[in-house]
Amino acid sequence: MSAEILPPPPEWVQRRVLDLVGLRALDMTDPLHVDIARSVFELGAGSTDGTVLQRVRWHFAWHLRDAGETFATAKRDYEQHIDRETVTLRATGEKPPSRAEAEQIARASDEAYELHLNFLLAEQRERAMRKFLDAIASAIDLHRTDRADSRKADAAHASGFGGGA
Repeated sequence: MSAEILPPPPEWVQRRVLDLVGLRALDMTDPLHVDIARSVFELGAGSTDGTVLQRVRWHFAWHLRDAGETFATAKRDYEQHIDRETVTLRATGEKPPSRAEAEQIARASDEAYELHLNFLLAEQRERAMRKFLDAIASAIDLHRTDRADSRKADAAHASGFGGGA
């Protein structure tokens, strides 16, 4: 999982990624895109769809782990900020605000807004990564079915079915 910026991969790599994963444009500043492009390139143009999809699946799984960590950290930072501000607000003044009022005041700050946005974005990235993994699993199943159908058709043709023998 590299953070380096690489030049655009060859056109055949981009076409293969589009065909198999649906990624329209590779962003070579995104570590996941770099890992996917590098895998497709290393496997070569003659590799099977199943092999490429399985390798891509591994990269998504590792990046999902990282996205989960980012999500957990963002959630913790936001909740900790709200809790700290709420306690501070309730500790001041003769008539402290209720817990709900203090939380509302704490959530109105610019810092809370930024922390909440980071939390929501991290949550969405983690959720999207899970959906991508589901889609890749579905594509692998489709690839297996296509290969099994092809073997069955080849066996039938070799046995003389279909008028060829």
